[in-house]
Amino acid sequence: MASPDGTHYVFLRLGSTKAGDLVVNTIPLKAETVTFTTGKTVPSFDIPFSGMFSGESRTIAFNMGMASKTVSVAGFITDMTITRKFNKTAAKYYNSSVDDPEDSPSSFNINSPALNSDNELVIEMTKQEIAQLIHSNTDGTAAQDMQNMNELIVLIESKVDSRYQYRNSDKTSDLIPWSYSSRGYRNTLDNEGAVIGVSDFPDAISSDGIKGFVRSFNCEIAAEEPNAISFTLEFEVAITV
Repeated sequence: MASPDGTHYVFLRLGSTKAGDLVVNTIPLKAETVTFTTGKTVPSFDIPFSGMFSGESRTIAFNMGMASKTVSVAGFITDMTITRKFNKTAAKYYNSSVDDPEDSPSSFNINSPALNSDNELVIEMTKQEIAQLIHSNTDGTAAQDMQNMNELIVLIESKVDSRYQYRNSDKTSDLIPWSYSSRGYRNTLDNEGAVIGVSDFPDAISSDGIKGFVRSFNCEIAAEEPNAISFTLEFEVAITV
């Protein structure tokens, strides 16, 4: 199964993105490697005198369900077309000749592209502009929906659905977002013993991806690579507030 545009399998989504949309307010990434890291935090200590009589010392550990999860993406950025949709769509808000949109004349010449029928701005940007956009968004906070990159989608192939059934009768795979969820309803299958706050295992390409924040974004503009900018991005899984 091909990705939505046949090219990209990793996407950075903004907080303003509509659920299931991999185009609007989403930046596709040309990823070459994706690294998933899960670090378990389990406090432990040695039991005093445990080996005095048995000859074998023992350690006790408290698994309190703590773990840090990060996703590292490395790849390159090229010139691309992105789609943006803003809450305010009147032409005056796109007039760069004035500081305050309210001072904009009732009519002025605005360079193409114009908004489409869905009030979306489909615009071509250079690789340097895309890199700058990601850097500026990384610097933003959750208070700015149009800057807040709070979801990473990494599409993977999957044959088995959320209930351990084949997705297709011929056992072919579909694309779904990478997830840290487990298969099964609350307190069933892999989720036996999990009864509160259980997240759904993805069953469609439009399912939610990984929620969190961009911990760091690095890019290199090199003269020997005039057609692309290499980048590394670290995304941390978290509930952001």
